[in-house]
Amino acid sequence: MMTASGFDRTSTLELLAHSEDLPSLPDFFVKIQKVANDPDASSKDLAQVIRSDQATTVMILKFANSPAYNPANIPVGELSTAIARIGSRETVHIAMAMSLMYGLILPTGMANIRRFWGHAFATALVCERFAYLIDPSERKSTHEAAFIVGLLHDIGRASLGMRIDFSYFERETGYQNGEELIEAEETYYGVSHAEAGQYLLKLWGMPEEYCEAIGDHHNPDASSYLARLCHQANNFVNTHLPDQSRFEEIQSLVVEALQEHLVEPYNIDT
Repeated sequence: MMTASGFDRTSTLELLAHSEDLPSLPDFFVKIQKVANDPDASSKDLAQVIRSDQATTVMILKFANSPAYNPANIPVGELSTAIARIGSRETVHIAMAMSLMYGLILPTGMANIRRFWGHAFATALVCERFAYLIDPSERKSTHEAAFIVGLLHDIGRASLGMRIDFSYFERETGYQNGEELIEAEETYYGVSHAEAGQYLLKLWGMPEEYCEAIGDHHNPDASSYLARLCHQANNFVNTHLPDQSRFEEIQSLVVEALQEHLVEPYNIDT
């Protein structure tokens, strides 16, 4: 059955699969993940990778000099000092978000791009926090998986805008969320961004648990624990955090929102 835009589910998925310039994970994202997953890597190794990307280097310095990390108002100008102040894990997370914002070029204005990835970054931070509240054990990799799923949960929107409809972010699909967004996407393209995202992650060879979580993150009763976690985090961000374009402010805004609106421990069954 054809949709209002002339796309049906089959044609949309075929375009995603066979486009010659199918979006891929940015090289910088892959490099950051490699360092993060290497138990022998040091903060010096992390700094070396980050220095290869000017925009990320500047953003790490902005974070380190923001009120959240610099309450004594002592400025830093060296990347190694900034990483020490922020922490290696937090630095990795910021770098991952930045790599996606500048590595996947969305067909829309910079304000929309920053808002889109700002929402993704906030959702990732909340998703990781929920995972920690459920199981504080630092030995579990679920915390990191929760962050990555939160960061990539709307990647299907990026793929629809980059490969199916260049006007995606200019029409109502660019600012809707929840069931309203799902209905609009299925009307225009025959698939939702959740399904498109799951499909894209499979093409990228991402872990199956990530693919399943992305595909079902709008389902509060999903069988996937990560999907339910992401669903709650996404709803929390949509409800309590306004659209943000200044990355260096997002982390502190997330902390404030969690302190004000979250009753611990958060109740999501594993």
